[in-house]
Amino acid sequence: MPTAERRAGAAEGDAATLRALAVDVAREAGTLLAKARPTGQSSKSSPTDIVTDADRAAEELIVGRLRAERPDDSLLAEEGSLHTGTTGNTWVIDPLDGTVNFIYGIPHWAVSIGLEGGVRLGVIYDPSRGELFTDDSVLTPSSQTDLAQSLIATGFSYSAETRARQGAVVARVVPKVRDIRRGGSLALDLAWTACGRLDAMYEHDTHPWDLSAGTAMLEAAGGAVKITGSMIIAAGNETLLHRLEELVLDGA
Repeated sequence: MPTAERRAGAAEGDAATLRALAVDVAREAGTLLAKARPTGQSSKSSPTDIVTDADRAAEELIVGRLRAERPDDSLLAEEGSLHTGTTGNTWVIDPLDGTVNFIYGIPHWAVSIGLEGGVRLGVIYDPSRGELFTDDSVLTPSSQTDLAQSLIATGFSYSAETRARQGAVVARVVPKVRDIRRGGSLALDLAWTACGRLDAMYEHDTHPWDLSAGTAMLEAAGGAVKITGSMIIAAGNETLLHRLEELVLDGA
């Protein structure tokens, strides 16, 4: 249960208090997911775009906690939860980023909670490794500016048509960089770019809940982010971002 002190701080829109709330909720959801089984699978936008009962349970937990403690804030979550509040703050939630990894037992998925509006912050929790990333963490993005020496992450759409276009982009990028990584969790791609495990990342066909928390922490860490429509390009520094952007968009 929230303490009276935390309720008071949250009512005032204090960033530290709101971040502590997001951390607490993300850890609780992560614990639920770590104990869950990927049952109740169904498709969303395509046969390969899967949601499980665990996704829904984690979202229900997160939304329930936030609605209880922040009833006047807005909410936007991947599995359909939506609430319009009055404070100017919006919680943007991906209860389980990396569902396919989760289903296959690959320990690379995360809980992502961002806050936008009067207060901007981000929390990403990786239960498999017990790692927590926030916009207040001490993170050091890569200083690499040479594309040829850069490790780049990307991801692919659930749409076969979009994947075909993305494949053409990857074929253009691979010869020009150190290597490509496709981890399967955009939230962790952003967190790992923020802490320097990746030099940069790019992805097409993204959504607000994919990006909110990770972009908040990357920008807070001094990295660079550019979002154009549903495409994101992010890097440890502006120079590398612009060089990757030119490569990704070449001929687009």
